This record gives sequence, structure tokens and C-alpha cells, in this order.
Amino acid sequence: MCYAIPGKVLEAQGNTAIIEYFGEKKKVRNDFFALSVGEYVYAQGGFIIQKISLSEALSILETWKELFFRLQEVDRELVQKETKTLYQKANSVRHKYHGNSCCVHGIIEFSNYCQCDCLYCGIRKSNTSVFRYRMAPEEITRSVEYAVKTLGFKALVLQSGEASWYTLEQLLAIVKEIQEKFPCLIILSIGEREIQVYEKLYQAGCRGVLLRFESSNSSIYEKMRPGHKLAERMDLIKKLKNIGYLIMSGFLIGLPGQTEQDIVEDLKVTDSLGVEMFSFGPFIPHPNTPLAKAPKPRMDVVLNTIAQARIKYPEAKILATTALESLGEKNALRLGLMAGANSLMVNVTPEKYRQFYEIYPQRIGVNEKTEERIPSLLKLLHSLGRAPTDLGL
Repeated sequence: MCYAIPGKVLEAQGNTAIIEYFGEKKKVRNDFFALSVGEYVYAQGGFIIQKISLSEALSILETWKELFFRLQEVDRELVQKETKTLYQKANSVRHKYHGNSCCVHGIIEFSNYCQCDCLYCGIRKSNTSVFRYRMAPEEITRSVEYAVKTLGFKALVLQSGEASWYTLEQLLAIVKEIQEKFPCLIILSIGEREIQVYEKLYQAGCRGVLLRFESSNSSIYEKMRPGHKLAERMDLIKKLKNIGYLIMSGFLIGLPGQTEQDIVEDLKVTDSLGVEMFSFGPFIPHPNTPLAKAPKPRMDVVLNTIAQARIKYPEAKILATTALESLGEKNALRLGLMAGANSLMVNVTPEKYRQFYEIYPQRIGVNEKTEERIPSLLKLLHSLGRAPTDLGL
């Protein structure tokens, strides 16, 4: 299964192009390729990430054609039902602005070492109970190769705890090898590193950064992240945006001391950062942290936040997080998607490491083989009429 649909180049000028698939036209950025009209490409997050041959593209489009229009009809029928509830209204807005598009990204958690001591996080440096691991650079690239070539992912998050063990030279070598051998949209989630590191990685081919600000309330932020300042986090996110990165950011719902007004402000701040994707999810207490006995938020609070975000910021992409599923309610992912979310991430970390990236306990999918989880997620998406199209800006 491929988590993208090829697009045909209709126009190409400078670093922008217009591509088309099944009658849909999208404007995309082209930073890496010499393009000619009539060629076929893959795009993710509005960036062309790969050129493909005519024969391969036509074969994939033929496979998708019937399914694509059938999924559109399923989505349309679901939306046309009554729209009395907040969630139904939000889903209707999602359909109006995004059609049945649903981003499906993979995530590889390549190290759980962290130099931070965030009160809410299970891999905080003071947690001596967690088994620590670092994937060797060649393990990371092998995992990317498997995710791209075997599983079909076209966008991958490379995530780690916040630490500086991996040098710039190592990170550059990893990114360059991925770009040369397994092209995809590379999204970094490595925390607060020097801006020069991010500049060099952008030049090497990275185009996305996942960096949450956790709370726009400076008192909560600085209590939850001892030794860190909210202003510094925000400044880094803005600088990353100025470099040209696609920004994925957001906050935790349910942190101790958070109010409803804080959540409203968190949404406003997320939008003000010009993010590509809203990434917010529930705080789930970890037993080996200072917040072990804090309550987790109710499911309806999280779903209401998704719905409010969709209605207030209709053009945003909104992630239905794994943490949402881990709240313990049946069909949580379906509920999130039907409340306005239109993006998913699939954990493709090697199984021998996956259980140890325990930022919160009882993470969904940790003990499930990726090859088994993917069909169940696709079945869910198809039941909702969603297709993995993340082409245009």
C-alpha cells in the first residue's frame, strides 16, 4: 500500500509546480528536481519528494482510480447525514476544506535518551527505570528503507528524546543517505538544537519539524519543563518557520492547572505560528514521573478540542494522535477522525525498541506488529471514506 497518489506535472516554473490527480489540481514546491510537463511525481506536505516513471505512475493510478472515487462517495454520504452535534459540524467543515484527504505519516523513534526533566514525560532524564537505547545511524537508515520501500510510506518523522549525542555530521549523513536512496518527506522531532543544526539539515533535504510548545501558559510551561523558558521555545519554532520548514506543533490537553481558556489560547497560538499541522493530544500520567497521580483528561474534552480547532481553523491539518487511542475508549481513533481530524501517524520503530519509548504508559500499537496494525488502520480509513492524499500546499 502506498500512502500517496502520483500527480502529473501540468506546469513547472522555478521552485513551484502545478500537479493533477483524478481531476484535482494542487500547487506544490519543487526544491530538488528538474521537472518537465507530463512527468509524474509524489508530493507530501506540498513538497515534491520523488519523480516516478510513467509506467509506474499509470499502474498506481489505475489501482487507485476505482477506490478513490468510491472513498469520496463514502465520505460524502457520512457528511450529508445530520449535522446537529459539534462533532458532526466539525466533520462537515473538514470535508468542505479538505475533501477526503488524510495524511498518513510514519514515525521512527530512534533514541529515548533525553537531557530534559519534563514532569509529564516517561523518558525524562530522572527516570532511572526506563531502558535507554540509541539506534545506530545504519539502523535508522535501514528502518527508513523498510518503511519507504516495503511499507510504502512517503513521509516519516524521525523522533528522539532531546539530547545532543548525535552530532550534526551524523544527522547530515543519515539525511543525505535517505534523500539519495529512499526519498521521502523527512520530518525532524529532535527538540531544541542549535538553529545552525536545523539550517544545515534543511539544506540537506529535511523539510518538516515536529516541535510542540506543550502549553502557551508560561507558568504551566515553566513548571512542567524545569529550566526552560516558553519564549525560547516559541522563538525557535518561529525561526524554523522562517528557514522554510513545515511546522507541526501544538500542546498537551489536561496538564495540571490548565483551564478551558488555556486550551482556547493554545489553539490560537498554534494557528498564529503558521503551522502545517496541529498536533495536540491528551496528557497521560506516567507512573515514574512527579505527575503519576494526576488525572488524565476526559475523552470528550479532547474530542471537543479537535472539533473546535477544525471549526475555528478550517484549513489546518489536525492530527489524531496515538495518545488519543491510549485514553482507553473504544473506537477513539474513529471518534477523533469524525470530530474533524484528518491526519494519522503510524509507529514504524523497530519492534525491539518500540516499548522503551515510553513517554506515557500503555501506548497503543507498541505490542502490535506494524504489518498487522497497518491493515486495521486502512480498514478504518476506508470505512470513513478517507484517502491518503497529502499533495498540495
